[in-house]
Amino acid sequence: MVYWRRNMKKFFLKNLKILFIAVTLLVTIMLGILLGLILVYQKGFPQIRNLEDINPVLMTTVYDDQNAPIKEFAIEKRIIVKSTEIPASLKKAIIAAEDNQFYSHWGINFRGFVRAVGGVLLRKKWGGGSSITQQLARGLFLTPEFSISRKLQEMLLAIQIEKKYTKDQILTFYCNKIFLGGSIYGIEAAARYYFGKTVKEINLAEAALIAGIVPNPNGIYAVFKRPENVHKRRNYVLLKMLLLKSISDKEYQEALTVKLPEKPSDAGNESLADYFTEDTRKYLEAKYGDNLLYKGGLKVFTTLNGEMQRWAEDALREGLRTLDKRQGWRSSRLFNLPENKLNINKYRLPAWENAKIEPGQIIEGVVLEVSRTRAIVRIAGFAGELRAAEAQWTKKTLTRLLKVGDVALFKILAVDKGKAKLDLGLEQEPEVDGALLAVDNKSGEIKAMVGGYAFQKSKFNRAIQALRQTGSTFKPIIYTAALEHGFSPATIIQDEPFSYIDEWSGELWEPRNHKGDYLGPMTLRRGLEQSRNVVTSRILQDITPQVGVTYAKKFGISSDLKPFMSLGLGAFEVTLQEMVEAFTVFANYGMRVESYFVRSIRDLNNNIIEENFPERKQVIEKETAFIMNYLLQGVVQSGTGWRARVLPAPVGGKTGTSNDFTDAWFIGFTPTLTVGVWVGFDQKKSLGQEQTGSVAAAPIFVKFMENYLAKYPETNKFRIPSGIYMIDIDKYTGKLVSPDCLYPFSEAFLPGTEPLEFCNEEEHQKIFNYYQTETESTDD
Repeated sequence: MVYWRRNMKKFFLKNLKILFIAVTLLVTIMLGILLGLILVYQKGFPQIRNLEDINPVLMTTVYDDQNAPIKEFAIEKRIIVKSTEIPASLKKAIIAAEDNQFYSHWGINFRGFVRAVGGVLLRKKWGGGSSITQQLARGLFLTPEFSISRKLQEMLLAIQIEKKYTKDQILTFYCNKIFLGGSIYGIEAAARYYFGKTVKEINLAEAALIAGIVPNPNGIYAVFKRPENVHKRRNYVLLKMLLLKSISDKEYQEALTVKLPEKPSDAGNESLADYFTEDTRKYLEAKYGDNLLYKGGLKVFTTLNGEMQRWAEDALREGLRTLDKRQGWRSSRLFNLPENKLNINKYRLPAWENAKIEPGQIIEGVVLEVSRTRAIVRIAGFAGELRAAEAQWTKKTLTRLLKVGDVALFKILAVDKGKAKLDLGLEQEPEVDGALLAVDNKSGEIKAMVGGYAFQKSKFNRAIQALRQTGSTFKPIIYTAALEHGFSPATIIQDEPFSYIDEWSGELWEPRNHKGDYLGPMTLRRGLEQSRNVVTSRILQDITPQVGVTYAKKFGISSDLKPFMSLGLGAFEVTLQEMVEAFTVFANYGMRVESYFVRSIRDLNNNIIEENFPERKQVIEKETAFIMNYLLQGVVQSGTGWRARVLPAPVGGKTGTSNDFTDAWFIGFTPTLTVGVWVGFDQKKSLGQEQTGSVAAAPIFVKFMENYLAKYPETNKFRIPSGIYMIDIDKYTGKLVSPDCLYPFSEAFLPGTEPLEFCNEEEHQKIFNYYQTETESTDD
């Protein structure tokens, strides 16, 4: 008997802890049920409503004109998917990882709950206790902190959810709700971020990874920061799936061999249209507010063309780099590794992470060797060679430019991936900046917008925000007013020195031409083609600056303009957007179309909440517009815009340069598109001697248009309106052509403005002699 009692005592003591746990669990459950029943009827307890009507936090997506996504604005990046879009492998993986009793319990996984409570009491990690339904209830209705009352609420809510919805519905809600790292919510956003696929396209190993990181995707299971943990966790999920007979042994073995993703699917991809999408964000925020912008799941369909935007960004950056190099060598050297006590053979530059090693990329590299003829440069896992010829623009030897350990900027010219070798050019970060804006003539849709060299460097959008002197790009507006005030393309104007007191500003006005020369009598056409300041000033003096301001307003110029004589030479500050819109009038036969960038916006239920259409207004006569169009085509064919002659399309345009070569402009158009380019420094200073619109801005326009016309050949032509007379005249005298004149030209006239006299040899020779010193490619 004593022995029996001793054994019973020993048994009792040995199992006391287990007994205590069992009693505690039983009491907890009983109390929980009782307390829960009370809480159900307490004020403030969350009530189950239709889960399908709950609006989750959804990201706003911005699309281009081909409905391709280009930007997302979100606190939580989430894309809702239907049950039919979720692969079976992912459903099975989530159940294996989070709740393998999901299909058999009624909201609470008691086995998991007991295991979790036991783990807490014994201070051991025995897994989480919440079922998938409980996790969903917590995420939808409750706060994340842990408390007994909150846990009981979670359990009761889970029971109610199970009564109202099928298992498949609950699992779908869960898959769209769960947090999966960073700002990623839901399985679709996760699949795109981690694998660059839609969730329908992921494989078994990828499904197991997504399911595995659910408990702590920003911590111990952060995919790119803790790959070892993630690898083990993924394999654990696969093993559970195998044990649950959700997958075969063959599937299990194959999935184990799949490598983890090494970087986000969009890593290394340069963002597109940063200035454009930022302008879109500001618009949405101002009109719809932060909440709808970042949480409302808006779909914003814009006018931007992705291809054209890429061409625009490339053209502007290349043009600015070329201009910057003409201004001279500053230094590509960013810093020196040995000076910072860093090993040149082991140090990895942050710029190499996720970098694309391909021709055209500009990237930092570490100089390993330098001689007069070449330098050896390490870029990521590649050995690059910089030959002296590729740094010739600096006018310095390589040994004076670089030293061992320098970190500098290089352009990848060629790649041999087999040998891990690169051919390099030497680069420097431009200080000069610029902007490009492309607008569809008929619709006013903004097809491309670049507000500067680098958005991360400066978010100031020079395409729409910068007020700059326009120089000679303003002249076509004055010439338009002249045509509607009695002038014709053949009107002779004296290109000779003159000065007087500007009665509007009270200042002495003495206009000078760009090169300080004067060519005597010339036609209005030649004055515009060669951008003669004196000719423009004489025209403005005749029609008055007040008329010039009036016409500028007709063209949509809303910036502050004064009726001073300097108006005609572009002395007042205007935005690039205003000037591009103004030039569309010439391509549109006098019709001004206001530019816009948002076509339509849909809410999360796909209802249209905003839709925009072109706003057109006839601002000048179509005949006047055609003559100006024809004159501006002459600027390209015979004047300062000569660099655009190479384009395989009818092109009109005008160069512009402000005083001291501070601003360089080119605005050009085809029947379909108007494109404006501005180049300059934010802090107004000279671009350098003779860095005119023709030299600094026109090449950027040409580069962009070459790409555009190669993909979209111009099939339209500028039609001659019925009210226009095309008459052969002498190009220099402006009079009707005769056998004595050597340069016949077909000119456009409004009825009643055509010349009546014939050209004679003496007059022709006299005016022609003025042009002997002139070159066809005058720059301005």
